[in-house]
Amino acid sequence: MNNPIQQYYQLRSEVGQFSVKLSGVHFGHIACRKGCCECCMDLSVWPVEFYAIVEEMKAIGWPKPKLNADKECGFLDEQGGCQIYPFRPLICRTHGLPLAYWYDDTNPPGYGVMFCKKNFTGVDDIDFGSNSTLNMDTINEQLARINIVFIDENKDLSFEPTTRIELRELLTHL
Repeated sequence: MNNPIQQYYQLRSEVGQFSVKLSGVHFGHIACRKGCCECCMDLSVWPVEFYAIVEEMKAIGWPKPKLNADKECGFLDEQGGCQIYPFRPLICRTHGLPLAYWYDDTNPPGYGVMFCKKNFTGVDDIDFGSNSTLNMDTINEQLARINIVFIDENKDLSFEPTTRIELRELLTHL
């Protein structure tokens, strides 16, 4: 599987499967449900993710979303539902779940866990080990490698390895 778009879809699938597993592990401690959009915000993504989303939406003829200027994320509808939910970026697929990140600036350096403030309230004994968190550093490293291959294979797009594209640019590409 050399195609970076296909590699992205595979990574997205793996993240999705692990996210479902984590939702089961932490069931009862996660308050996030359909319509909860507290973590949703306008964001930017790397070119490979952007073009994978565009390609997939076009392939199935997904209706062009309407930008909602009244919401933190312009792709939320009036009820707080995501208009691009099946195609949402990796970070959106992990909202609310316990996400592990390495912190060099702590004493001692080590992993810290982030999650939505609505979740894990009043609980002191949650195991946030490797089987119960999603290591976002690993996911982001994989995504960065896939993105570099995408950029190398699409030099005509003139992207740098640090290029980010506002997700709302989908509207101009659909």
